[in-house]
Amino acid sequence: MKIFFTILLVFVILILLFFFYLFYTKPPRMPLIGHFFDKVGYGSLYYMDKPNRSLTYSKKNNINLKLHFFEPSKKKSESTVLFFHGGAWAFGSSYSLFKICRDISNQGITCISADYRIALKHNSKVKDSMDDAREAYKWVTSNAEILNLDPENIIVGGGSSGGQLAASLAMIPDENNQIITKIKGLILLNPALNTSVLDREIPENIEERRKKLWLFVKKLFEGNFVKFSPSNYIKEGLPPSIILHGKSDKTIPIEIVEKFSNDMIEKGNVVKFLKWEGKGHQFYRWDKEAYPEVMSELIKFIKEN
Repeated sequence: MKIFFTILLVFVILILLFFFYLFYTKPPRMPLIGHFFDKVGYGSLYYMDKPNRSLTYSKKNNINLKLHFFEPSKKKSESTVLFFHGGAWAFGSSYSLFKICRDISNQGITCISADYRIALKHNSKVKDSMDDAREAYKWVTSNAEILNLDPENIIVGGGSSGGQLAASLAMIPDENNQIITKIKGLILLNPALNTSVLDREIPENIEERRKKLWLFVKKLFEGNFVKFSPSNYIKEGLPPSIILHGKSDKTIPIEIVEKFSNDMIEKGNVVKFLKWEGKGHQFYRWDKEAYPEVMSELIKFIKEN
């Protein structure tokens, strides 16, 4: 009995220390439950599918932004995929794409999952996230020889807000009115490709949780809804794209993405738009039924480009 109570006491102390650690390390704007999930939920993903190496590409106010490399034992493609995670430019983790990156690397393709600044963790804005995405891409291409990569064969992709970041690299000019013209392809997973819609009136029937997120995200754009929307920069000569979307996505209605796809095709761009019946936002990550087909389509697109 004494041993039982000793073990119980140690367990309780460890729990208390853990919650003290959470309170001590929690960013001011991050809800405690969000911080808990970041440390425990996303943190566990790191150890389930560990990258081969993680390298810092930028330091911002003592924040180490890293690129997590998943490297095949034997390369079967010259292409490299650079992914940006979702989370409404406010939350999320590069760890959330580790399984996808590992499965891609198992097919002989180098895959990278990128950190970038997010609002709840780093008190950042959408522009900061976009700047980080551009810096991550440039760091990879500038260090391509050392990394044993072909800078002419970089495919960029992302889910949700990460899709906006990926598309922005190829479509939205920077402060010097320059866009990146050497991107080999775009992988867009339930992507936020039309941010102009954030400036409209909030639908009356929207649930309270989504309403609060909508209002919070609006502030992150600092009025740049049109300027930061890839849908407003569609022109001919853009990289070939694959778009994966769930027909039941309530966060980004499929009609918005369909219009983007049609506008791209009208300009002569190559777009493969795949839709999944009955699937919602970020289904590509967690839906066991759809995942094998998602991976098959991604691998096919990467190898064809």
